[in-house]
Amino acid sequence: MRSLLSKIARPARALIAGGVITALSGCGIIYKTTGDVLVSFGQAELAPHLLAYDDVRMGCITGEAQTPLLMSFSEVGSHPEKLGVMTYTTAAVCAEQMALESELSYLRAVNDGRVSEAQDARIQQKRWSKIAAKRLLKSYQLMDEVYGPLDEGECPKLNHELDQIVWLIGNIAGVQALVADGAADGSVGVPRNIVAKVERNAKCLNNDDWWGAPQGLRAAVWTILPQLAPEGAQPWQTLEQSAEKGFESGVRLGSAFYAISAYGKGDNDRLRTAIRDFAANGENINEDYAMIDAIAEILITGLSDRLWTENTGKRTPLNGLGTFWDDASSEPKMNIDDLL
Repeated sequence: MRSLLSKIARPARALIAGGVITALSGCGIIYKTTGDVLVSFGQAELAPHLLAYDDVRMGCITGEAQTPLLMSFSEVGSHPEKLGVMTYTTAAVCAEQMALESELSYLRAVNDGRVSEAQDARIQQKRWSKIAAKRLLKSYQLMDEVYGPLDEGECPKLNHELDQIVWLIGNIAGVQALVADGAADGSVGVPRNIVAKVERNAKCLNNDDWWGAPQGLRAAVWTILPQLAPEGAQPWQTLEQSAEKGFESGVRLGSAFYAISAYGKGDNDRLRTAIRDFAANGENINEDYAMIDAIAEILITGLSDRLWTENTGKRTPLNGLGTFWDDASSEPKMNIDDLL
């Protein structure tokens, strides 16, 4: 009797197992189809919408919230990597802003002699910088995965506008990752050879099409590693030209490169000039790339906040970007909000 039941049970078990496998395969097909639709929509609609949005905070929170869901579809055969380059970068902006807040707290505590508070703020800054570095490195790695591997000096096929903006953002993320990792005491281990690769990669983009940013990015690298500059290169002159082209094009990314380079070199005269020029050229922003310009403004404002906090204990006044505490025309006015 048991033998008979066993013979009957075997086909039933096989049938059930086959049904489960078929159902799971069907789920996989559904998931991949969903992922493909999501990626297609993201590239055609979400990416342009995000790039045209000027609310950086909302953009970076979107990156934080949506990136895990988006990238999960790579497990079922979809290809969200291009979108991932953008969302990981915007997510990193949130972490960079938190690192800046901690740095400003550190500066205020140092100015006031609050040693323990200063030490704690510095630790917090390093923690947020580590998160930013990890996200930025992931952005760069995804870009490299999509368009690589490339031989030295070789350029990928960047036939579409999306490919070009992904290439630009991914390479910028590579340099930013190294800077953030430096602020985090190298805890992420971002490869230092990224800088040289980015300098070469920037040549693959048309400088005029992208607001002077590719040459500005290269020149910023030259200020860090002069040995990478071609013979006769003038980094500061190139950075100035990049800034001007950005002002004309309505995307002031080149100006941000100029300011960041000046800050890195401790050149406060150039830094002040860059901040003033950026603030004076806020009209006629390119609406298609408002997010890029807004992120550049966040970077510039952060540099201004550092200067203001170091010298006054408080950040740049509201609507005061481009002004400084020691300007002859910046006499303080009595304001009840300041007293409070």
